[in-house]
Amino acid sequence: MTVRSPDGGVHGWIIVAISFVALALTFAARSSVGVLMPVWEQELDWGRTLTSSGSSLVLAMMAVSSPLAGNLMDRYGPRPVFACGLVLLGGAILATSAVTQEWQFLVVFGLIGGLGFGALSLPLASTAIAIYFTRNRGLASGIAMSGSTGGQLPTLILLSVLITSMGWRGAYVIFGLLLLSLVPVSLALIPRRPDVPPDQRSDIGGVQDSLSGKLRYLSRDRTFLLLLGAFTLCGFTTAGVADVHFIPYAVSVGFALTDATSAYAVHGLFNLVGLLLAGYFADYLHRPKLLASIYVLRGLSFVLLLYISADIKLMYLFAAIFGLLNFSVLPLVANLVASNIGVRIMGLTMGLVFAGHSLGGAIGL
Repeated sequence: MTVRSPDGGVHGWIIVAISFVALALTFAARSSVGVLMPVWEQELDWGRTLTSSGSSLVLAMMAVSSPLAGNLMDRYGPRPVFACGLVLLGGAILATSAVTQEWQFLVVFGLIGGLGFGALSLPLASTAIAIYFTRNRGLASGIAMSGSTGGQLPTLILLSVLITSMGWRGAYVIFGLLLLSLVPVSLALIPRRPDVPPDQRSDIGGVQDSLSGKLRYLSRDRTFLLLLGAFTLCGFTTAGVADVHFIPYAVSVGFALTDATSAYAVHGLFNLVGLLLAGYFADYLHRPKLLASIYVLRGLSFVLLLYISADIKLMYLFAAIFGLLNFSVLPLVANLVASNIGVRIMGLTMGLVFAGHSLGGAIGL
């Protein structure tokens, strides 16, 4: 096994880089549903109910696959989980380029793609980082997960250029091939799970290694139950606000598509800032208080959303504030799990927490 370095070492930063790129492509693929919704309405006569149903199905499949992928990561490390997720998602995007019927979209993008999205989710990326880092764990997680925002911006621009030049089907072919090209990179560069010293593995030395034993332990753990409840409510109230419905909502209240897309880009930029700041402060500040503060401020930001039709500045202000507070909870949750529950079952724990978020989001869409 690889020897673990407290600051991650070369292997740890390789995981950070691969996670950044994989999340950039993954989140651009998810966000493409909102971008292509008006195109599909005109070309394929698909209503927004279908694309919303597809997005809900993705969230439901992510809820199923994330705990399973997390448990596999606990046992074998991130290499097989990342590779399988990339195969599923890349294949699903390729197949989506050829769909003509509504049921095909639901099966290919919703079911198969949802499994890939679950394996390449933010919580599992943070778990992969925690496996290799002890010092600066929050900062490393923030950098890796910022691929979902900062990395997503140029990737979405590339997707827009491809859609304009070769149509959405051709763009999806290129996107699927890009995801599949990361499979050999992951297999070649991601090392085996490092040998973690016993005193750094977990606070729960008595937990059984079986899945049922881990689940019994977590069902009685106060930290896990609180995070699961908060993340489920988080998913119900916020999932889909930005990635699925923000652009169509802004267009429906009178803004041009270019203005709505630009506001979404602002949201992505401030997501990046929020992730990096939260990742940095997660290593130094009181994490529960900081997490609670972010949730309160995020809830208050929805007041602006009710009035964005009155002024384009309000739309951009909401996008900036919501972006700053949206993903910033993730490094804090990951650090709380790593320090209070332990790295040894962090994949399963984060997968279950994210499953709650996905189910809440699927219900709230």
